[in-house]
Amino acid sequence: MKESKFVQLVFEDARASMNEDPGVLAPSDAAIDEYQFYRQGVGFHLAHALTWLDQLSFAVELLTNYDYSKKISASRADHLIYNIENYLVRVNAAYDRALQLVNSVFHLCVHEEHVTHGVIVTNTKVQHRPTVVAKLKALRKILDAYSQDRHTIIHKHSLLDAKMRRIELFYQDAILDAMPAEKRANLKAFRATYLREFVVAKKQEFSNFNAKLALAVQDLFDVLAVEYTFQKAQFKARGF
Repeated sequence: MKESKFVQLVFEDARASMNEDPGVLAPSDAAIDEYQFYRQGVGFHLAHALTWLDQLSFAVELLTNYDYSKKISASRADHLIYNIENYLVRVNAAYDRALQLVNSVFHLCVHEEHVTHGVIVTNTKVQHRPTVVAKLKALRKILDAYSQDRHTIIHKHSLLDAKMRRIELFYQDAILDAMPAEKRANLKAFRATYLREFVVAKKQEFSNFNAKLALAVQDLFDVLAVEYTFQKAQFKARGF
């Protein structure tokens, strides 16, 4: 996605609008015109959308990135559950990043706190680009696969996945300590295999979902490029 026409165009324009030396931050009260504000705003929200997608890839990697050599209180099961729930919460927020980007590209100037699906897709300017509305809805439909899990984790309780909770039991010290040495050793061997198989399957599931999500985002970028080019032409027609 970072090599797409839309991404390259937006970042090139954002850099050109800053008029600053590389690595030098302009003061927060620096005067900029509306065209600079537009280009920098689109660049800002695009950068945050791409970073969010990168973090979803990192989340998959972190499922198995557990270092037993470090002294931490979290068990392998704690680490796994945290990262799975973290992914499920974060993945649905990708749609929020997409809505913020659309708000910026169309120069709707809706305050970030009020950007929602309903506000954006019913906006007259956006509705004049039915392909954008269609791509947004397609993206949202994909994310619906995990929306209920996210809602449960945030508003109710931890994810009640039977296999994941079984792993959690395997790592309860109180249970292990009460077992004879031989039985404890057998359980540790069994849980290692059980955990490995679960994590491999979950990583594959999330990796496949990330790939599907990336294609939908790329489709959205392709149609946003049309509106972005149009908006720039409008600014130039106004003398910017």
